[in-house]
Formats: sequence, C-alpha cells, structure tokens
Amino acid sequence: SIGGVVARAEIMNCLDSNSISTFGGSPVTMAAGLANLAYLLDHDLQGNARRVGGRLIERLRSGCAGLPGVREVRGRGLMIGVELVQPGTDAADPALGARVLEAAREGGLLIGKGGGHDTSVLRIAPPLSLTEAEADEGAEILLRALRSA
Repeated sequence: SIGGVVARAEIMNCLDSNSISTFGGSPVTMAAGLANLAYLLDHDLQGNARRVGGRLIERLRSGCAGLPGVREVRGRGLMIGVELVQPGTDAADPALGARVLEAAREGGLLIGKGGGHDTSVLRIAPPLSLTEAEADEGAEILLRALRSA
C-alpha cells in the first residue's frame, strides 16, 4: 500500500529525514501505485461508482421500504450503509444484523457491519469496478437476507 502525509510546512520541515515511513521510496511500490491510478482514470471507475452506486442505493431503498427492522439506507457511490433497528424503535438491533450477515453469506454475498459493538449498520463497500449486473445480484441476495432475518 501507499500512504501520504500532508501537513503545514512548519511541521514537515522539522523532520530530519527524507521519509517518515519504513517502506518509503520504493520504486516498485510507486510503479504499482501509478498503474492503479492509470487504470482507475482510464476506466472511469469513479463515474462507475457514482452510476452503479446510485442504482444500488435506489434498489435497496425501494426493496427495504416497509421492512420494519430497516431504519435507513444511506450512502454515496458504492459506500452504502443499511441501518437496522428494533422494529418500532430507534434502538440498534445487533442480533438482527448478525442474522442478516449470516443469511447474506449463505446466499453468496459478503458484507460487513460498521460502527461499534452495539450498532447494526450493514456496510456495503464493493470494488469500484462493480457492474450493474453484479449490483443487481448483490441487492437481491441482501434483500432476501433482510426479509428472511
């Protein structure tokens, strides 16, 4: 992986070395990073995330409408959260989250859970190269898991 540090000049200028990373300056790492950036730009993966993510969010919102344990579907691009609560309340429902995660896994979809131990927000963060067909398939698996849980 590649990281960067940005700080005010008076902070950065106080460092006595050329690098603040144990892996800094590797030409192979820089070539790999450049290749990844070129691929991202050449294939408009940011635009794809915007388009496919918008489709996925709308599909999940419409599919979750009326499900008593779903408080909100939110996100931007392909970073999406589905907040689960105890029906009729605003209290998080971690047990429901665990059941949905397991049902989704059994259906072939791996997603995560965000927040602390007492929260139940399903975290959906697929690769930027996700296709519309893959998004539709994933949405259907997740909606089945939400309905069954």
